[in-house]
This record gives sequence, C-alpha cells and structure tokens, in this order.
Amino acid sequence: EYYYLGAKYVVIEVKDNGIWKQDVYKNLVIYGGVFLFMMLAMGYFLMHLILKPMKEAISLLDRFIKDTTHELNTPVGTILSNIALSENTHLDEKLKKRLARIKIAARTISNLHQDLIFLTLEKKIISKNESIDLSALILERLEYVSLFLKSKKIQTKTNLQEQVFIEADRNKMVKLIDNLISNAIKYNKINGSLEVILSAHHLSIKNSGRGIAKEKLSQIFNRYERADKSVGGFGIGLSIVSKIAEEYHFEIKIDSEVNKYTEVQLSW
Repeated sequence: EYYYLGAKYVVIEVKDNGIWKQDVYKNLVIYGGVFLFMMLAMGYFLMHLILKPMKEAISLLDRFIKDTTHELNTPVGTILSNIALSENTHLDEKLKKRLARIKIAARTISNLHQDLIFLTLEKKIISKNESIDLSALILERLEYVSLFLKSKKIQTKTNLQEQVFIEADRNKMVKLIDNLISNAIKYNKINGSLEVILSAHHLSIKNSGRGIAKEKLSQIFNRYERADKSVGGFGIGLSIVSKIAEEYHFEIKIDSEVNKYTEVQLSW
C-alpha cells in the first residue's frame, strides 16, 4: 500500500532461529570481559598506588619492632640476672621490697619482649612438639608470677589433676599459660582471687576482677583489642593465645560478668 512520498513497505515474518541472541551474548561477553579486565587492572594499579604509603609505614614499624626486640634482649637479661644475684645477698627489708618491684618491672618488660618476638617471628618459628606435663608447667608459671600475685595480694587456688600430658611446643605453651595468668592478675582487683583448674582435657583460669562487657567478648581475641583501656597493656596477649590455640586445635571459651569475674576455658 502506498504511503507518503510514494514509499512502499514489505513486511516478512520468519521463524526466529536465535542467532541474533547468540551474537548479542557473544558481544556482551567479549566487550564486557575486556572492560572488566581493564577496570580490574586500573583498580589494582590505583589500589597499589594508594596503599603504598601505608605498606611503607607498616614495613617501617615492623623493622622498628624487630630492631627494638633485638636491642631489648641484652639489657633485660642483664637486669634479671643481676636481680637474681642480688637476691642471694643479705639485704634489709626496704631494699628487698625495692628489689621486688624492680623484678616485677623487669619481668613485665621481659614478657612484652617475648610477645613482640612471637608476633614478629610467628611464621618463622618451627614448633618442636614434645610431651609436656601441664600440671607441673602451670605450677612453674604460677611460681614465676608469684611476685605479681603478692603485689596485688591475690589469693591463688589450684585444683590440678596430675599426669596430664599434651603434645605441644613447650615455649608456646609457656607463652599461652603466661598470657592467660598475667591477664587474670592484671585485670584483677586488690585482695582478689585466682582459681586454676586442670583436668584431663580442660584448663580453666578464673579471676575475681573487672570482668568484660558482653558486647566485647567476641572481639577480645583481636590484636590490639583491650577490654579495659584503663589498665596497661597493648592488647596482644590474647591474640597470641588465639594463634597458639588455633595451631593445636584448642577450643577457647570466655565467660565473664562485669565487676564480678572472668573465666577462660581451654579444651582439647
């Protein structure tokens, strides 16, 4: 039929064979893939450029920590060895108290030094597993922190099953137990209590201290996370505990109530 300007139209209906769809999808995949690749490449370049100052700062901090821990090793060892020598001499009560305070401070620095070494060399430390008597090890570590316990007048109760052995690296188990006990002392109150219970597959350390708010319990094992920022510390102790527990497939649970108690339970 004629239309304007004498134009004619012929309409032909054919069965759709779907080839046009294939061409469309093919073009979408090809051009979309090229576009996505270009965006990813550009994003990677920009991300690398933006994060470069942060990486340099982290690298600088890492080198600083390594250098610091290396330099701390000698003076801390010298202080502790000289304290040990001085304890064997006759001293009056005032000097003994002063020496005890110096020993507490030196051991605090020593523990922090060991924590920093663990954090910086964690991936390079090869575990030397051996059969460890946990009850003997716990008594040894309680004796190690006896001055801390006396300084806060904390009463210690122990219920340790004998002949509880575990296959693990001794240094890492020492680090795990030390951090749990030192936290239980650090976040305890004056004239508080510390209870340590050991059974065949379970270790419980409970204090009568400040407690942890429920909303913070899920984050307490994150590095630099502290439940109470009014108490000294860097928030790395429980992070180390978590890493060691993960290596040996220990299960950790924390139960706490503010201003009443905190209990850390370790199961294997």
